[in-house]
Amino acid sequence: MSKTEGYKDGGITQFLAQGRRVQHGNGSYSVTIPKALAKEWDLEGGDELLFMAEEGSSKATIHEPGSEGGFSVGPSDD
Repeated sequence: MSKTEGYKDGGITQFLAQGRRVQHGNGSYSVTIPKALAKEWDLEGGDELLFMAEEGSSKATIHEPGSEGGFSVGPSDD
């Protein structure tokens, strides 16, 4: 994919925003991680990501393994 689409060989270029569909099965929910993010953070099978959200909030924060940073995702402000 081209850099204008938010990707590079090693991960994200500038900014990445993608929607993901929630899957439900066997009593749990799952959401896949975009490949560009997995490459950017050098994720491997078995890595643990921290998801944080507050009651009543429409946003969640996902933290890279071993970091205190992260990014927020949620519906647009439109």
